[in-house]
Amino acid sequence: MAAGTRNVRIFVSQQCFELLVDAMAAFSKQTRRFQTMRMTVQAACARLKPHGISRFELEEFLAEYPVEGDIRIHLEVTPEWSADYDMMRAKMKDISEKSGTDKSLVPFVVYLAVKHNLL
Repeated sequence: MAAGTRNVRIFVSQQCFELLVDAMAAFSKQTRRFQTMRMTVQAACARLKPHGISRFELEEFLAEYPVEGDIRIHLEVTPEWSADYDMMRAKMKDISEKSGTDKSLVPFVVYLAVKHNLL
């Protein structure tokens, strides 16, 4: 593991898992290259940087996608994109007023990127 690389392990619901898999497939088709989970989340974070996220969008996401589940996901956050990931994490923490947001953040940023046609 490279210096500064973090491994994020989360457990998500079937609905969040399907959202992530469908987004990876659509992103792969759009780019005409196989996109991994990391590549999809990385692109979502980068493309959402100028986009403000609202409490309403988070509530809308949580109403449609229960987050808690037993499907394990490993995500490697490398130094090359950790600033984008951390910025989205901070934005989400501000609007949700909670810490430890990784399990919600990962599907939420993908959800937003898909919703706004950024992937």
